[in-house]
Amino acid sequence: MLQTNWKSTALMAGISAVSAILLLSAVVATVDLALFTNIGIGSWLLLLLITIATSPLTVRVASDDGILRSRESIADSFVLLAVMLYAVSPSDTAGPAVLLAALVAFVSTYRIATNREVVLKTGMAVVSTFIAASLYGALVDLFAGQSESAQGALQLNVFLIPLLVVAALQYALSTIATAWFISFEAGKFTLIPTPETVVWTLTTKLAGAASALLFYAAVLNKTLAYAVLGLLISALVYLLYRFNERRLEQIRDAEAERRRHVEEMAEIHMNTIESLAIAIDAKDQTTHGHVRRTQLYATQMGKLFNVSESELRALHAGALLHDIGKLAVPEYILNKPGKLTEAEFAKMKIHPTVGGDILKRVNFPYPVEDIVRYHHEKWDGSGY
Repeated sequence: MLQTNWKSTALMAGISAVSAILLLSAVVATVDLALFTNIGIGSWLLLLLITIATSPLTVRVASDDGILRSRESIADSFVLLAVMLYAVSPSDTAGPAVLLAALVAFVSTYRIATNREVVLKTGMAVVSTFIAASLYGALVDLFAGQSESAQGALQLNVFLIPLLVVAALQYALSTIATAWFISFEAGKFTLIPTPETVVWTLTTKLAGAASALLFYAAVLNKTLAYAVLGLLISALVYLLYRFNERRLEQIRDAEAERRRHVEEMAEIHMNTIESLAIAIDAKDQTTHGHVRRTQLYATQMGKLFNVSESELRALHAGALLHDIGKLAVPEYILNKPGKLTEAEFAKMKIHPTVGGDILKRVNFPYPVEDIVRYHHEKWDGSGY
């Protein structure tokens, strides 16, 4: 556990140090953009307000077992929009997008995840967004050089592929680093997240990229239609996740109800066993209380030897029922005060086999039959 905590702490410290430097440079770049240029400060402030308003709109991404894997915010599309607006000429800076990414990551995880996970996810959002924004500018320049579209027109072949690439890259960097951190904390290394987590979170990221492209089209062409379509995509993805979350809750509720029913039946089953064991114990007046003592000794020995939960249950039930075969032994033999004759002892010795045959038909979910059938065998296997 110490080694695991050391690994997760080292990962968190490294990402935090790098993200702190990048965040400071992003603040400087954004302030420089605001004070010393006339490019995009209005759109930046508008983006900031929209991001603050939409960041709390998060959806849970959980596996079918109910374990929370991550939270995704619909405000991610505005981070990608900031990349499109400011990571290319004439601004050529990742600063505004990095600040928005840090804001979204912090708001979407604060008071939901642990403090260490909040620091890790916020730091990784800064690092992954900086890398993605830097790559986006280079890709746009590459694709724009190959484009022959008219100046000022929206060129999907220029923006779409670079945007999808950086969205996938940002997702991969952030998600894999978070999965590593959580696995280090849990003490078991996981290279990539679970498949269902990848599918759902990547769907959100790519849908956010599509929305960001439509928002950019609205800014570039100064038309509201693209923005409405982008908001519609974000809203549909958000609702899709909400419906999925509700579906998972129903599955978990049904599973919990099934487990409760199984536990109730198991309790009824064990109570029936105990009642039968008490009745058998009462029949043999010479060994009264023997069943309870055997149960106590057997279960405590099982715990001492660290047997599995299934084996411990088998010991519990087997100890209670180990003398059930005495139902086939006449009471005069069971309660005879003196030494048994050879014929009487032969009759007594059948009770483990009879007990095993009786319990063979019960189909216990743990190995009770063998405990009852062989409970009088000598340690060296030489017989009763």
